[in-house]
Amino acid sequence: MDFGKIEPDRIPEIIEKGERNLAGKTLPPHALYLVEVKYK
Repeated sequence: MDFGKIEPDRIPEIIEKGERNLAGKTLPPHALYLVEVKYK
């Protein structure tokens, strides 16, 4: 099955090109929240 996942080695290329559509689908952020912050 193809879930439209991007191989990790393609990420630098996508960022360099600056074309948002190459990065695939995004989901709305309405259900996201910060759970924890860890400092080293």
